[in-house]
Amino acid sequence: MEYVSPTPRGQVTIPKRIRDALGLSPKTKLRVYAEGDRVVLEPISPLDPLMESLEAEAKQKGYTREDLEREVEAVREHLVKKLYGE
Repeated sequence: MEYVSPTPRGQVTIPKRIRDALGLSPKTKLRVYAEGDRVVLEPISPLDPLMESLEAEAKQKGYTREDLEREVEAVREHLVKKLYGE
């Protein structure tokens, strides 16, 4: 177990041992949130922010998550066919 303290600007350093074990790099995006009295840092997929943006737009337009997932699947299939053929 290791201990860190936030800087005056609220920054913390994730110990190298933990970064290495989780495969974190300077390009890794982390979701930060409070869970009870804990601060959680969670690596995210590069697609997560895109999906969140699409979900927000879909909700605004009255689409359900299922509608959005069907649309994403249709686009994915189209791209696979375009890249790799029928």
